[in-house]
Amino acid sequence: MSKTLEDRIDELEARHQIYEVIANYNHGVDKKDRELFMDVWEENAIWDLGDPGGCCRNKQEILERLEISWRDVPKTHHYTVNIVVTTDMENGMATAISDLDATAMDKEGTAFVIAGTYYDRFSKSTGKWRLAERKVKIHSFTPVSDLAAAKPSTHTNG
Repeated sequence: MSKTLEDRIDELEARHQIYEVIANYNHGVDKKDRELFMDVWEENAIWDLGDPGGCCRNKQEILERLEISWRDVPKTHHYTVNIVVTTDMENGMATAISDLDATAMDKEGTAFVIAGTYYDRFSKSTGKWRLAERKVKIHSFTPVSDLAAAKPSTHTNG
C-alpha cells in the first residue's frame, strides 16, 4: 500500500528534524553550548565512544564525559557527511549512519585530523526527535605533524 501525501510529508519533516539533531550535536560540542548539546539526547541515551572514551548510559554520564572532552580537547570542529536516515514512523524510531571528519586541538596544543563513522538510533518518545544511542567508530585519529611528515602519494589516473 502506498503512503499518503500526509505520511510522506511527515517522514520528510522527521528526516529534516533528525538532520538538525545531528547538526546540533556538532554545534553543541564545538561551540561549547552545553544546553544545545544535552538537548539532542534522550534521558537514558547511550553514547558509546569506544576505547578509550568509554560508554555513557544516561544524560548525567554524557554531561560528565562532555566536560572531560572539553577539558582535554578544548578545540574541535566536527563535520558529519554521507548521512543516511531510515525512519519507522509508526513506532517513533529512526536509525542513521554517517561519516565524521573532524579537526581538534588537545590541551597541549597538538592538532589532530579525525575520521570516523556514527551509528545512531533516534526516538521521538518525548515528542521531539532525539538521540537514543550514538556509537562512534574512529577510523583514524592522526596528529597533523604526522600528516605533514608523510610523503605524498603519486597516484595517476590512466
